Amino acid sequence: MALFNRRPVIAFTKNRPPEIGIFRHYFARFYFWLAGWQVTGDVPSDKKIVVIAVYHTSNWDGWNMIMASWIVRVPIRWMVKVEWTKMPILGALVRATGGIGIDRSASHNTVEWAINEFNTRDHLVLAIPPEGTRKKTSHWRTGFYWIADGVKAPMKIALLDYGKKQVNFSTPLIYTTGDIEADMEKIWGYMRESGFRGLHPEKQGDLKLRPSAVKHGEHAKSDD
Repeated sequence: MALFNRRPVIAFTKNRPPEIGIFRHYFARFYFWLAGWQVTGDVPSDKKIVVIAVYHTSNWDGWNMIMASWIVRVPIRWMVKVEWTKMPILGALVRATGGIGIDRSASHNTVEWAINEFNTRDHLVLAIPPEGTRKKTSHWRTGFYWIADGVKAPMKIALLDYGKKQVNFSTPLIYTTGDIEADMEKIWGYMRESGFRGLHPEKQGDLKLRPSAVKHGEHAKSDD
């Protein structure tokens, strides 16, 4: 009986026109229903958004973001090495789940590449884990911030809450002001208020910036 006594997969009604096919939508809803997961909040109707996906402590984070994308019927993209998108069969799967290939051997850096992607597309919702790794980090990378700043796109936090089993889009949009310290404190404030936790809390990155990150030019470095 417990299998049929589950909460609704979608907690809020979304107001964005659907951009994902109905088959994938219902597949993801069924998966979340079986897993006991839920999508809360909404993805706004803005054509271009940088999604801050936190915390990133497991490969399950990416899968749950893909399922949430299909449920809200918004194609949320994510960056992957271009080689993964060109593999037989697997490459088609990576592209179908939202992967965008980036050539890390090229002369441009990730931020420049992402800004160019935004500028050449009419619509792009790009998810970026600011920790940049599943391992515990002592600081956040700031590439996502400078991408949003470079294309004047809002940022939307996606809280991957394994305590409540939710992908939570409830926090308001955040716009860059150029004051990265103040903007980050706003982001971190929303995260602290939510009380959410990642799958492996011991791997959650510290909510800090490197001293050099307050400089507007940090995004030119290849590691961001």
